[in-house]
Amino acid sequence: MSSDVHLVITDSGLGGLSICAAIERAWRVSGGSGLLRLTYINAWPFEDRGYNDLPDMPARADVFDRALARMLGWRPDRILIACNTLSIIYRLTAFSRSPGVPVHGIIDAGIDLFVESLSAEPASAILLLGTKTTIESGVHREALVARGIDPARITAVHCHGLAGAIEKDPDSAAVGDLIETCAARAAAATAAGRPVFAGLCCTHYGYVADRLRAALEPRLGAPVRCLDPNARMVADLARGSQGPETGGGTTAVEVVSKVTLDAAAREGIGRLVEPVSAATARALLSYSRVPDLF
Repeated sequence: MSSDVHLVITDSGLGGLSICAAIERAWRVSGGSGLLRLTYINAWPFEDRGYNDLPDMPARADVFDRALARMLGWRPDRILIACNTLSIIYRLTAFSRSPGVPVHGIIDAGIDLFVESLSAEPASAILLLGTKTTIESGVHREALVARGIDPARITAVHCHGLAGAIEKDPDSAAVGDLIETCAARAAAATAAGRPVFAGLCCTHYGYVADRLRAALEPRLGAPVRCLDPNARMVADLARGSQGPETGGGTTAVEVVSKVTLDAAAREGIGRLVEPVSAATARALLSYSRVPDLF
């Protein structure tokens, strides 16, 4: 295996940039040799609507299929789907039946993290937070039950609109309002258990994990621990055959998007990832727009 590695990371927005930043940092500080190329592809499909706005799952799968086919043009060693919604859609794509390169979705990383945490705390409950598509799919609940978790310990609540608001401006009042709305909805539905784990089933939510916890705890009257699959995906990759521990030192990051990325969004998300990876923040600010990407 070459010491040079090229990863394509994709999300329907900029939430997965936290994963890109963490991978870049892990490779850079590992002290090895070789070049890590990271190509972050924003697979948001249209300027005026996203996957959740498309009429049904086959329509969503068709669009993401085209995006995945184009990603192969970058000749990656593997593709990371850093998005719960796209990980669900991926299973319905034609690409998934013969991908050509290894493809890893974040849902598996999240399920492993959630099961381990719940198993270590038998009296605990988990609150799954995600987009409407992710929560309504029931994928996380079904996988947890299949792994032996009592359904009575599981509650799932969607935080509709929160990911989009974080993307536009993570510091906006709209984000705060949506967090409060989501926390209130969760308080009315959460299963009994102590502690409560908040399973973040959207890559954007990691950016506001502390704010989610602070909003949930007083309403639930219990300690809340946020479980972030983003970090788990990075750790799993590091243990893999082409993860950050196989090389290190030199990195190159590029961000590509079919749609226009608003300057305020780029600056806001850039501020959040810059402390982890300045290279990722710079790539976001100087992204390449490819209108006919897919």
